[in-house]
Amino acid sequence: MVFSSKLSLTNLKNPVNYIVRPPELPSPNPRTLVVLHGYGADEHDLVPIAEQLDPRLLIISIQAPIELLQGGYAWYHLKQLATGLVPDDLSRHESEDLLVHELAAIIRSEGGDPSNVILMGFSQGAAMSYSLVSTYNLAQYGLGVRAVIAMSGYLPRDILGAVSQKDFAGLLFFLSHGEYDELIPNIALEEASRLLSRAGASVTHKMYQTGHGVLPETIEDIQSWYSKLGLTI
Repeated sequence: MVFSSKLSLTNLKNPVNYIVRPPELPSPNPRTLVVLHGYGADEHDLVPIAEQLDPRLLIISIQAPIELLQGGYAWYHLKQLATGLVPDDLSRHESEDLLVHELAAIIRSEGGDPSNVILMGFSQGAAMSYSLVSTYNLAQYGLGVRAVIAMSGYLPRDILGAVSQKDFAGLLFFLSHGEYDELIPNIALEEASRLLSRAGASVTHKMYQTGHGVLPETIEDIQSWYSKLGLTI
C-alpha cells in the first residue's frame, strides 16, 4: 500500500503533518477515518489497524505536533510530579485547537466528507478523541463525527463536567482496554463507558487480556462492531 505524505498549509505557523490512504474501493465523498496515535509514536503507527476496518474509507492519520527528544511525537506533555506522571491539559488543548481548525480543510483537500467522520485514537489519541467530541461544537468547524474508536484511553479529568452535560444521542463508541495496562488503569474503561452511556451515547466496550496495546482480537471486534453499525457511505 502506498501512502502519500501531506502537509496542511492553512496554518503556516503550526502546520499539520499527516499521511493518507485513499479508499481502496473509490466512492464520491467517502467517509473519513481520522487516526490519532499515542505518545511516542507517529502517524504511521495505527495505519495497519485502520486499513483493516473498511476498504471504502479514506484514512487520514495525523502526526501529533509535539516532537519528543527520545523520538516520536505527542499530543500533549506529561509532567513528572512526586505522585507520578500527570497529563498537561494546556498542551492538549493547544493540539485540540489545531485539529478542529484544520481538520475539515484537510479532509476536503483529500476528497473526503468532513461531515462524515470516524475518530480512531490510541492512548493519548483516545483521550484527544474524547475531548474533541465532548468540549467542542464540531459542527461550528464544519465537522461531523459519527463514531469514535478509543483504544487504551481515558477521559481527561478536565472534561468530566462537559461529558455529563453533553447530549451524545446518535454517537457511536467502541472502547477497548487492556486488563493489565501498566500505564492507564483499566478502570478508565468502565468510567468512560458509564459516563458516555449516561450522556446518551451508544457504547460498546471490551476488556482484553493484554497490557497497554492492541491485540488481533481487538481489531476483529472493531471490524465486527463497525460492520453492524448500518452506517452508509
